[in-house]
Amino acid sequence: MSDTGYEPHPVLKDYYGDESEKRAFVDDLFDRTAPHYDRILRWGFLGTGQAYRRYALKKSGLKPGMDILDVATGTGPVAREVRKVVGDENITCVDPSRGMIDVARRSIKARFIEGLGEQLPLPDKQFDRVYMGYGLRHVRDLHELFGEYFRVLKPGGRCMILEVSRPSTERQFKMARFYFRDFIPFLSRLLTRDPDGHLLMRYFWDTINECVPPERIMGVLEDVGFRDVEREVQLGVFSAYRATRPAE
Repeated sequence: MSDTGYEPHPVLKDYYGDESEKRAFVDDLFDRTAPHYDRILRWGFLGTGQAYRRYALKKSGLKPGMDILDVATGTGPVAREVRKVVGDENITCVDPSRGMIDVARRSIKARFIEGLGEQLPLPDKQFDRVYMGYGLRHVRDLHELFGEYFRVLKPGGRCMILEVSRPSTERQFKMARFYFRDFIPFLSRLLTRDPDGHLLMRYFWDTINECVPPERIMGVLEDVGFRDVEREVQLGVFSAYRATRPAE
């Protein structure tokens, strides 16, 4: 634990030694699994993932003409839905994994930046919307991340963060644990014949299981200045956090 106390989850020693080693581990793992990532998502979630992203983006108020920042772009599943509304030229994509960016570039002609959400090399008050799809558990510091979101949003702009949350009921928890810890990793190995795909999905579950509770995430959003902070939950595990930078 750092002296800030804003990590999304504690050190996971089964994967890396301490917090200083986390970033290198995560980036290397995403680089290695990038060629298989879309296939794992498509089969693992029975093709429903993009429909849910479209629904969440519509709820966020996405409209033509907006300037969009997609943080933790990965292979581009969120950006591919955003481009249908605003076009490639209005999207900026940020991700620390060169492997993921290389895959995303094949389907999206947006502006790409290799970097971290906690250290955005972008000017203040530039974007109407900031999106992050399932990357929250992999960042270093929630307060730094949300502070950067607040900084780069225009007054009145909104951020939306999609994440998988640890279920609150025992029944839902057991179902989620089986699905994310056992079934998806097994399917990943079957689809890719690559142990890294299996490792990635097992790591995903452990970060979900150890992640700070939703109330903490919402509290940090409010701490950096966001208002109208809300969380919408689907199937007990899929969270969409939405928050607004106040108008000036």
